[in-house]
Amino acid sequence: MSIDPELRQRFDQEAVVHAEALYRFARRLADSEDQAEDLVQECFEKALRAFHQYKPGTNCKSWLFTILHNCHRMRMRSAQNRREILDPGDDPKFSLLDRLMEHEVSSEQAFFDATPSDEVRQAVGELSEALRSVVLLSDVEGLTYQEIAEVLSVPLGTVRSRLNRARTSLGQKLWKLFRERVPALAR
Repeated sequence: MSIDPELRQRFDQEAVVHAEALYRFARRLADSEDQAEDLVQECFEKALRAFHQYKPGTNCKSWLFTILHNCHRMRMRSAQNRREILDPGDDPKFSLLDRLMEHEVSSEQAFFDATPSDEVRQAVGELSEALRSVVLLSDVEGLTYQEIAEVLSVPLGTVRSRLNRARTSLGQKLWKLFRERVPALAR
């Protein structure tokens, strides 16, 4: 497939800059880092092929999250959860994440460093996929309710409801942890 160099340059400037955010979201959806990398690669492949349809000036990050979420849903529906990305003749040391990080995207470690504790990450991980996706897209990635509704293909009210349930659940779990650590509150 031949890509117009101008279109490719625009894609690199507008889409590839969101690689780390996409990877973080994919990592929370997928069972492994390899599957997350595959999801991000599939997302970028589809996005590049369809980039001529992307409307400049709209929210590219939200558009990419939609593609990534759809890729994940398709994989979940399929009996085949993993497909080979590399041909046997390709370099086995190839890493999509390393390639994407060449574009000076900040490290995923910054996200983990900003997360208060393993307990918080565990509490988020215990949420159902529907609740976890909404809270990650809102509170970690900073998408608006409308953007989340578009990414997940659900009504705006569903986003609000899920976000409320996710935050309530997280609040209860974190309050329990807090009470365990501060004995005076255990009464």
